[in-house]
Amino acid sequence: MIPTWVSVIIGIAIIAALVGLFILGYVMNKRTPVPAGCENLTPDCEGCAISSCSLHRPSSDKVEVI
Repeated sequence: MIPTWVSVIIGIAIIAALVGLFILGYVMNKRTPVPAGCENLTPDCEGCAISSCSLHRPSSDKVEVI
């Protein structure tokens, strides 16, 4: 049986390793250049059925029926 203080240190080391991996992944992702052809992407809302989306543009072919 291991002493309590050793299990506490192991737990802290595991949490520190996970936080370190997260920070490393975040930094590496920020340093990755944008692939060619993906610089100015705009969302294509032609097939989107969610009309409450902030990117949804009203279609000109729809007619409002009163």
